[in-house]
Amino acid sequence: MRRARMLLVGIGIATAAAVTGTGIAAAAPAPQPGERVTTLQVPPIGTSPLLAAYFTVEAVTGRAPGVVLLRTVSECYVLNPISAQTCIPGPGNNMRANAVRVNWLNVNTGASGAATIPIGTVGSTDSPRPEIDVATGAGRIVVSTTAPAEYPQSLLPGFGTFDVP
Repeated sequence: MRRARMLLVGIGIATAAAVTGTGIAAAAPAPQPGERVTTLQVPPIGTSPLLAAYFTVEAVTGRAPGVVLLRTVSECYVLNPISAQTCIPGPGNNMRANAVRVNWLNVNTGASGAATIPIGTVGSTDSPRPEIDVATGAGRIVVSTTAPAEYPQSLLPGFGTFDVP
């Protein structure tokens, strides 16, 4: 029964993330000429005793051959007892986005690895966004993402796929 309830909560949170994710991703910086930005298709969701949060993660390719820039665009709380929904960064808050763990696999070459998108800086715009360059090599990349240690229960890992030139 508990598993079924947790699954239903996870589905509800994922649905909320998918519905609101478009507006959040639109707030990210515009791509430079030659860059391609992919918002990971399923955001990671983590829970703590009081909160549940999902993270919008983007992959930016085309900046350098065989390299992808991974960045956390936002961290949004759902099931928050304080307010209906709060996003970091967001208007009127001075909070910072938490780190996100990323595991990746280049399905063309078999290369794999792990990286952590670092914690953001304090500030309502979190500019520059927390980001990290990862040398994956050229090919189709599949990634899984998990919420950081601040969320002791990773309710739903995120994942996505994109091509690196």
